[in-house]
Amino acid sequence: MWKAAFPYAFAPESLEAKRGPQLIMVSRGPLAIWHGLLLLLLLPLPSHGGPALRPPLPSQTTEDSPALHLSNGPGQEPVTIMTFNLTKITKISSSFEFRTWDPEGVIFYGDTNPKNDWFMLGLRDGRPEIQLHNHWAQLTVSAGPRLDDGRWHQMEVKVHGDSLLLRVDGVEVLRLRQVFGQLANNSQLIMRIALGGLLFPASDLRLPLVPALDACLRQDDWLDQQAQTSASVPTSVRSCALESQPGIFFPPGTGAEFGLQEIPQPHAEPWAFSLDLALQLAAGSGRLLALGTPENPSWLSIHLQDQKVVLSSGSGPGLDLPLVLGLPLQLKLTVSGVVLSQGAKKEILALPRTGPGSLLDLWVQPQGRLFLGALPGDAASASFCLDGLWAQGQSLDMDRAQSRSLNIWTHSCPQNPGNGSDTTH
Repeated sequence: MWKAAFPYAFAPESLEAKRGPQLIMVSRGPLAIWHGLLLLLLLPLPSHGGPALRPPLPSQTTEDSPALHLSNGPGQEPVTIMTFNLTKITKISSSFEFRTWDPEGVIFYGDTNPKNDWFMLGLRDGRPEIQLHNHWAQLTVSAGPRLDDGRWHQMEVKVHGDSLLLRVDGVEVLRLRQVFGQLANNSQLIMRIALGGLLFPASDLRLPLVPALDACLRQDDWLDQQAQTSASVPTSVRSCALESQPGIFFPPGTGAEFGLQEIPQPHAEPWAFSLDLALQLAAGSGRLLALGTPENPSWLSIHLQDQKVVLSSGSGPGLDLPLVLGLPLQLKLTVSGVVLSQGAKKEILALPRTGPGSLLDLWVQPQGRLFLGALPGDAASASFCLDGLWAQGQSLDMDRAQSRSLNIWTHSCPQNPGNGSDTTH
C-alpha cells in the first residue's frame, strides 16, 4: 500500500519549541510523481534572484481596489469561488495582504479534486496553518508568528524546486521539502480557489477548525486572468473600509444564541451562575441579553436604554444601573435572585425559588437559551461592542454560537459604533 510522505499531522503546539525565523521539515519517503496540479497556484514566476517582496503596509487604506471581507456569516461557505483552466496558465503566483483580529479560520482553499487533491491555508491560535492532501503528500503544519493583531500582513506561498515555502512580511517562516514531484498528465484540468471558506465539510480537513474568519484581504493575485474561467460574485456581508479594534460587534437588529447546555454550567451547591460582559461601545436602545426559551425568550432580560442597563424578569418592573463603558458588567444568578453590578454599583432582583418562573427550571429544559442582542422581529436600534463575554469565568466564542445573524462582527468592532450600522458593501 502506498504510504504518505507525512503520515501524521503536526499540531500547532508541537512547533512552539522551534526557534528562529525558519522551520524546515523534510519528507524521507520515496520520490514519486505527484499527479495533482493543485500547487500550481503557489508557483511564482522566475525572477532575478527571486521575487521582490513589498514591505508590510502599516496603513489601513489603499488607493487600489477595496479589500474583501472573508466572512459571509456562520458556517463554511466561501465569499467567492474562482475557477482556472490549468492548460492556459502562464503566470503562476499567489500572494495577498491580510488583516484580522480573529485567531482561527480559513484564508483560502484550493482543489482539483476535493477527495484527493486539495490545499488549505488558514489560521489556528493566530498562526498560519497549511493542510495539504494529494496523491503524494498528506500533512498539517503550523509555523510563523501570530497574525491576529489587526495589522496588514503580506503572505506569499510558493514552490521552489521540491520545496513549499511560506513567507510572512518577507520572512520565510516555513519550508517543506519533497511535498510534490514532477507534474504529469492529469485528467483534472480545472482548479477551484475559494476565499474565506471550504468546498467540503470542515470535518473532512485533516485537523478540523472553525472555517469562518473575520478578516480582510486585499492586493490578492491568484494565477492570471487569461487562465480564469469564472468567478462568483463576492457574498461577504461587510465592508473593510472602517478602522477596527478587537471585540464582538452587534449592529442594530442583530443577535446570537447559545444553548444553555453547551456553555459552562452553574455551580451546583449552592446553585449559582455568572455572566460577565465588557462593553466597549454602546449606542441606541434595545436588548443586550436575555435568558429564556425560543417560546418565551424573556425569562430574564437586560436592555440598553438611554445610557442605562435595565434588568427585568418577564413583564415585571425593571431595575436599572447607569451604563459606564469600560467597566465589566456582571450578572450573577442564584436560586433566590439576580445581582446586576458594574463597579461598586449593584441592583438585586428577587425571583421565585421554584416553579415555572425559576431559573433552575430554565436550565433543565433542553430548549434553554442565552440570547445576545436583538431577537428576531425586534425593532431595536441598539448597537454595541463587547471586549469579551464570559460564562462562569470562561470566554464564549461567537463562532461556536448555536446561531447568529450574518452581520455580527465576531472578532472585531468599528472604532465608532455608529460607523458600523451599515455593514454591507
